[in-house]
Amino acid sequence: MRFLKRGLPLLLCLFLCGCRTVTPAPSAVSAPLPTRPSAKDETVHHDTLSGVWLSYIELDAAFKNADPAAAAAYLDGVMRACRAHGINTVFFHVRAHSDAYYASSVYAPADSVKELLSAGFDPLSYAIKAAHTHNISLHAWINPYRVGADSARAVCADIFKVGDKWYYIPSSDTAVRKILDGVREIVCNYAVDGVQYDDYFYPSGMPATAQAFETPPAGVSLAAYRKAAVNRLIAFTCSAVHRRRGCVFGVSPAGNRARTEERLFADTALWLSVTGYIDYLCPQLYSGFDNGALPFCTEADDFAALPRADGVKLYAGLALYKAGLPDGYAGDGRDEWQKGGDILCRQAAYAKEKGYDGVAVFRFDHLVSPADGIPKTEAENLSRYLLTNSPEG
Repeated sequence: MRFLKRGLPLLLCLFLCGCRTVTPAPSAVSAPLPTRPSAKDETVHHDTLSGVWLSYIELDAAFKNADPAAAAAYLDGVMRACRAHGINTVFFHVRAHSDAYYASSVYAPADSVKELLSAGFDPLSYAIKAAHTHNISLHAWINPYRVGADSARAVCADIFKVGDKWYYIPSSDTAVRKILDGVREIVCNYAVDGVQYDDYFYPSGMPATAQAFETPPAGVSLAAYRKAAVNRLIAFTCSAVHRRRGCVFGVSPAGNRARTEERLFADTALWLSVTGYIDYLCPQLYSGFDNGALPFCTEADDFAALPRADGVKLYAGLALYKAGLPDGYAGDGRDEWQKGGDILCRQAAYAKEKGYDGVAVFRFDHLVSPADGIPKTEAENLSRYLLTNSPEG
């Protein structure tokens, strides 16, 4: 098992000394990326983002047993529906469990796309073309560390288990290089407008004591060591993505900022405030207004109050999937989502008031094919808000 001999200690030093700009070691990205894309590869971006996550759940349902014509029709329909609902950005799940929803030389294809790829149909390539036809931005959405329940999906041996799930070791040289290889092939081979990492960093439930694969330097706490491991990947990824002109890199962490930093070791305050980590942050602000543990306004205000480096955007991730359901973690606000109808549009308006640069909705099916009743009312009201407040009209 190999671990970075120089990269992690260097980043630890920069992190602990409060360095204001991170320039990752070039050895972390081993192959050149295109720096002068052709006109057809120019990126699509919007001043105010209205996004939706198109997850592996939707993709698996659509692609399983589908032929290329059916898969193409589905993706065309997705983009038409997005425009009709006020969406201008799609976060397309390209890697959920150490797999690929595109033609990859690093990761095995997801089960649902194997036959499509064998038939010469690349879902990501077609999705990008369909999105750009409708002036929609498409970001490649990646869960970087998550392998899932099947360890055989791992592309290297440097993995560990928490609960019943496997993850790549964040401090592993080999694992980091494999993750970056996956990012590099996407930005090199596809005209994506951005790359986004989801909230799986160190997993929830990670032991509070050092594991066999963790060797913090003398005088460095385990928490600082773990944060530095994650920061290294974020900085290296940002550098890799930026090698392609116009492509942006963002992260969508969990909405409880204190917990995310203390237990998942995602230093969102650093990423927002220091040049070289991210172009945008999209925290998953999935609480309701009446949440007894962490109300929406509190978590939204927490991120909005953080200093931001020049040009770094802040978006609010919204939980449309909760509409009509009880929220078991909300305490006295447990029933809020079952009595509402305008929660999401009010949250979008609140985020705008607090200086957010847009919103993103989890997830596509809940926006365009909601269940009757409150879920449908929430989706319709949110779509109406997005259409009304879009600068594009």
